[in-house]
This record gives sequence, C-alpha cells and structure tokens, in this order.
Amino acid sequence: MVKPKTEIAVSLSRQVSLTGLLFTAISGFVGSGWLFASMYAAQIAGPAAIVSWFIGGAVILVLALVYAELGAMLPVGGALARVPYFAIGPTGGFFAGWMIWIAYLATGPIEVIAVLDYASNYLPWLTTNADGDRVLTPAGLVIAASLLLLFTAINMLGVKWLTNVSTWIGVWKLAIPLIAPVVLIFVGFKSENFSDFGGFAPYGAAGVLGAVSSGGIMFSFLGFRMVLDLAGEVKNPQVNVPLTIVLAVIFSGVMYILLQVAFIAVIPAEHLANGWSSITETAPGGPFAAFAAILGLKWLAIALYSDAIISPGGCGLAFVGSTARVNYGMAKNGQFPSVFAKLNRFRVPSPALLLNSVIGMVVLLPLPGWNEMASLISTAAVMSFAMGPVSLMVMRYQLPDVDRPFRLPAFKFVCAVAFIFVGLIVYWTGWDTNSKILLAGLVGFLLLGAMRLSKKKDHAPLCLRASAWILPYYIGIAAISYLGNYGGGLALLPPGVDIGLIVALSLFVLWIAVRYRMSGENVQKLMMNKF
Repeated sequence: MVKPKTEIAVSLSRQVSLTGLLFTAISGFVGSGWLFASMYAAQIAGPAAIVSWFIGGAVILVLALVYAELGAMLPVGGALARVPYFAIGPTGGFFAGWMIWIAYLATGPIEVIAVLDYASNYLPWLTTNADGDRVLTPAGLVIAASLLLLFTAINMLGVKWLTNVSTWIGVWKLAIPLIAPVVLIFVGFKSENFSDFGGFAPYGAAGVLGAVSSGGIMFSFLGFRMVLDLAGEVKNPQVNVPLTIVLAVIFSGVMYILLQVAFIAVIPAEHLANGWSSITETAPGGPFAAFAAILGLKWLAIALYSDAIISPGGCGLAFVGSTARVNYGMAKNGQFPSVFAKLNRFRVPSPALLLNSVIGMVVLLPLPGWNEMASLISTAAVMSFAMGPVSLMVMRYQLPDVDRPFRLPAFKFVCAVAFIFVGLIVYWTGWDTNSKILLAGLVGFLLLGAMRLSKKKDHAPLCLRASAWILPYYIGIAAISYLGNYGGGLALLPPGVDIGLIVALSLFVLWIAVRYRMSGENVQKLMMNKF
C-alpha cells in the first residue's frame, strides 16, 4: 500500500489554527443569509419555516459528517475538487470543481452588493430603484469593484491574514445574530403569529420542503465548504478539519432556528394582512433592523444596520479566498490552466485570486434578486456535493488501509442518506432553477472536452466507467424536476411519487457508482501523479 504524501510540504503553508479555521467557517455561514433568509423562508412556508431549518440543518450535518472523514483523510487544498478526482477520476473531479466554482463565483459579488445595499441606509447615492428593485448606481458599482479588490488584496497577503481578519470580524458576527433574536423575542413576542394568518403550516408540506431549497436555507448553511477549501493550510488537519465542520454546522443551525423563531414572533400583524406569502421588507438594514426600530429598540437597530454591512463583508472576504482554492485544486488536477496552481511568496494562489476578481466585477452588473441568486448558488453547490457520499463509499473499498483519523460510523447508511438528501434538495429547488444549473453543467462538460482536445500532452485517463453514473443521475433528476411539483415543474407526478422516484434513482445510481468504481491501484496512481 502506497501512502500518499502530503501536498503541503512543497506548496501551501499550514498556518491556520483551529480558532482561525472556525471563525473563517462562521464567516461563511453568517453573511447576508442571516439577514434575509428568515423572511424568504417564512414567505414560502409560514411559521412552519422553523421545521424547514431543522430539515436543512439535518441535511447539511449529514453531508458535513461525510466530508469530515474525507477532509481529515486527505487534507489538501481545494479538497472539494481534488477528493472526487482521486476517488471517481478526472471526470468526477472536474464536475465537482466546476459546479462549486460556479457557486463560489457568484457568492463573493452577491455579498459585496449586499454590503452596499445596506450601506445605502447612510449613503443613498450607492443604490437606486429600478422597476421596484434596488440596484447599484454607477458610483455604487465603482465602490463594489473596489471592495472586491480589497478582499483580493487581503487574501493575497496569505491565509494567516485571511483568518486573522475573519477572526476579528467573526467575534462581531457571532454576537449580533445571537443577541438580536433574544432581545426581539423578549420585547415583542406575539404567540398568535404562530397560529393565526393561515395556521402554523399555511402552505403544507410543499411549503416546508420548498423553503429548504428556495428560501435561502441551504444558501445560509453552505459555509462548511470553506473548511475543506482551506484543509491544505490547516495545522493538525486530521483533528481540526472534522471538528471545525461539525462545530460550525451545529452552531449555525442553532443560530438560524433562533432567528426564524424571532422573525415569526415579532412581525407586525399588518404585515400579514394578505398572508405570509405577501410579506416583504425593503428596509436597507433588513427585516430585523426594521422590527427593532418598530419596537423602539434604537440601539439594536443601529447594531443591526452596522452588522448588515459587516456580516456580508466578512462572508465576501472569506469566499474570495475559497474560490481561488477551487481553481488551485482544479489546476493541480490538470483540469484548469496550470498557471492557476502557482503560488505567490505568501504561498497563496494569486493568479486564481486575480482571475476570480476580474470575473467577479462582471458579475457585479445587474443580478436577479437575492432569493433567486441564493437558490442558484445553493443548487450548484449541492449538486457538487453528490460527489462526497460516492467518494467516501468507494474510497472505503479502494484504500481500506489509509489512515482515517475520523471514521464515519455506519458509513454505508449515512452515505446513502446523504446522497438521497442531495437529490431531494435539488428537486425541491424546482425546474426554473435546475434548468439553468443543468445547462451550466453541460457547458462544463463541453469545456472539459475542449481542454483535453486542445492540449498536445497526454492526460490522465477520464475513467469514464467509474464516472458513467454522473450523466444519467443528473438527467434523471432533471426529468423528475421537469415533471414534478416545484418551481415551474409540470406537476404531473402525484405528491409522494416524486419523492419515491428521487429515492429510487439515488439508491440505484449509488449502487452503480460503487459497483463500477476504480481500482485502488488506479487511485494511488492518480494520487502519486497529482500530489
């Protein structure tokens, strides 16, 4: 058995402590999502959005446990792209990296736009109204581009700078989302909000499940990815990576459920006159700041207005760094131009940071609303997560003797549940969103083919047999989504039948993926060539 050497001895530098990693993960969890996701989830599910948060938290915790084993076993930079490359082959690694890159590219700019949207409470010249939506003015676009460049510059100075800044920001970001809901509940709790205006679940199970994908819940929970992106730069990664993942998910779940309870408990009755689906809040500081002002809590409103700038800013800073690690991982896999695997003197992937900064400035141009962008980002990310359960399952057979500091108990059952969850989350997002993401995935495959044809040197084999499950899996989910009952589907599948089809498809595809996995010898060859 050939034990893979660590990559970092010759490339990335392990400078990130447990504290720095945890606060960086929290910076990813606590962005614009905590300011708005409670409102959008309540629009879709009513008070039952609380249940939606429990479901979303359970899904992410199961996925996080899967990635905790993988991240501890192979703590490499850009792990979300690199681990599937080793386990499934170049095709699986490319698809995982491509989808997560799409999700990351939009996340930094959307958080920057959120910063300026909230800052327009003090500087109204940053935004203007266009057809009822708040958009950046030309001056606002210049400031937004400058913020992206600032985030890029901080990341250029090294991962220690990133985690130090994230730690200081994280202290504030931890305090406000915990203090605000407690104070709001204590001062303005109205129990009738949980039963009047259509009851606890006015839109039934469809609303509860739809809110998980389309209410900003999954978007808010995706911060644990940053731990994997930085795994190659973490001290004692075999312990700190899985520990941070689990702690960050549990903390964030408790915080978001508390925020949802507060939102439902204090929203004024006049806002619910036309039902939960019609609620809206246009205050620049978000709905919680508006509620604090209504309740006469001026000090809390000021703190929330400030946090409405700091939270998205810290999240944007963290995602700028994470996006570059995805490019780095794909370049190390040989599936992205090799220049993006180069490191500067601070041992960070500076060409990748610059590329994403330029693309981010293009993304700053007028975007869909926050809720639509959150759905697109979370769906792309969740699609890439399908590679995690498959990777863990096949690697238990491929590399049985590799040291696993964290071994997931009942791994077959947990991986099967996680894989089913991925399919359900994507399905609940709805056809309108899935059609766009599936098109982006198709573009990625075309680019992979073009890159392989354009290079003269030999490539690692695509391992098509081991990754043959990917295309039918996503085509199957697309077909069920198109015929299904969420987000523009044709509603031709009876409720329950659609869920059963997703479960059956997921279990069958997982069996195929394990049955036709690569040999352990081929996995070791990929590791030897790409570490």
